[in-house]
Amino acid sequence: QCNVSHVCNKHSARFELPTRLLYVGNPDVLSLYCPKEGDRMQYVALSHCWGEDPPTKNNPQFCTTDDNIERRLKGFSFSELPKTFRDAVHVTRELGFQYLWIDSLCIVQWNQEDWKYEAKRMESVFASAYCTIAAASAVDSEAGFLERNIRSEYVFAQDASGRRFYICADTDNSGEQVDVDDFDDHVGKARLNTRAWALQERVLSQRTIHFSDKGVYWECSNGVYCETLTKLESFLGKQSFMFDSDFPGRLFESGNRRAIEFIHFLFEDYSKRGMTKETDRCVAISGLEARIARARRCESRYGILQSYLHRNLLWQRVNDKKTERIGYKPEIVPAWSWMAYGGGIQFMEIPFGRVGWNDGLRFSEEHKHVLLTDIGVFRNCRLEPSGGSYAVLDSSEAERGRIRYDTKASEGLDAERCVVVGRELDENELGAGHKKNYILVVRPTSVDDEYMRVGSGWIQSDYIRRQRLNVRVV
Repeated sequence: QCNVSHVCNKHSARFELPTRLLYVGNPDVLSLYCPKEGDRMQYVALSHCWGEDPPTKNNPQFCTTDDNIERRLKGFSFSELPKTFRDAVHVTRELGFQYLWIDSLCIVQWNQEDWKYEAKRMESVFASAYCTIAAASAVDSEAGFLERNIRSEYVFAQDASGRRFYICADTDNSGEQVDVDDFDDHVGKARLNTRAWALQERVLSQRTIHFSDKGVYWECSNGVYCETLTKLESFLGKQSFMFDSDFPGRLFESGNRRAIEFIHFLFEDYSKRGMTKETDRCVAISGLEARIARARRCESRYGILQSYLHRNLLWQRVNDKKTERIGYKPEIVPAWSWMAYGGGIQFMEIPFGRVGWNDGLRFSEEHKHVLLTDIGVFRNCRLEPSGGSYAVLDSSEAERGRIRYDTKASEGLDAERCVVVGRELDENELGAGHKKNYILVVRPTSVDDEYMRVGSGWIQSDYIRRQRLNVRVV
């Protein structure tokens, strides 16, 4: 049915083949294959967890490396693969396909040049695959995902017209009843969906078959289908086809509230997920970020979309957890990007249609890591620690704003400046001076006219004033 009537099928004919694929069509020998110009084969991709003890350069295990790639191209034994990969080969063959993409086999590991090139192609790898096998129940490469710990029993009744009605019950190995069709629990809470790389793999895939230890689920643009033939709505809304630049859809019309909420949901979810290397934070979502930017026909830098620049900049760390700056080298990831830090973030809740945004705040055309804007100073106020953030108090101790710092605590407002990102449009009974301003808090660097973001929040208009024009924020 998906091949015939779903929107997924419109994209199946337009694809870009990966650099390498695993050929599984020979029952005895596997081999890597490098697609040639003009090849049009379909393939399946695997989304999986590497595990707590992943391969290393000194112990590469099953990985493709510079040392073994020539042999892998000629052919190698099925038995050399770990169980999760062997299960993926089995599923690929049962689906009727001869080619499979697995990251640790199709990317040359510990070859920095190959990894950088292939990491940029993750978008097309998963978007172009006929479907993705998501090994939700496999905690690592050795675990496998085809075995399950439940037994399914059913009875059926038939009406006078011949229609059958099935009643199913699942029990685990101890005989306890298990909830049927609990996609959020069986898949959403699986270890695979706590990993950062897996988010874009799932969202970009046109079709995904999720193998949990309690059931198999099919997910595509039309929804989620369970083994019982029940149809569910995906928690993502599975709007992946709307990311295609040819099909931007109403989801990404300018100012569309649903689009902004969806993007913020994805970025917040991603920021809370785990990854083995913190420096992958920019890369592990780059394909998804690029597709959203193309759908909006705008530029994106470090997780900040030009079309939603102001709202995207108003992120804060989650709760009271301190974020730490990630040591990227040699790339400069600016402090105004949530990708510069580890840990979860959330975007400030800002009303729609009631805020005027600062048109002078913009990306620099010369330097990717620079924002250009005006800055202001704080006046007639001070800070008081308050539940993981700081209350901005006036001389009468009334709260006039609230600021949350990204890493270090405040050095006092005298040493800090602010960037007004947006201002309330509605007048309130107290007058224009009490309008809420949504701000970034910045501190000067050692370079003239250059400032670094250190926090964000809001403050009333009477307690800031413009100081300098057209400075750099890094």
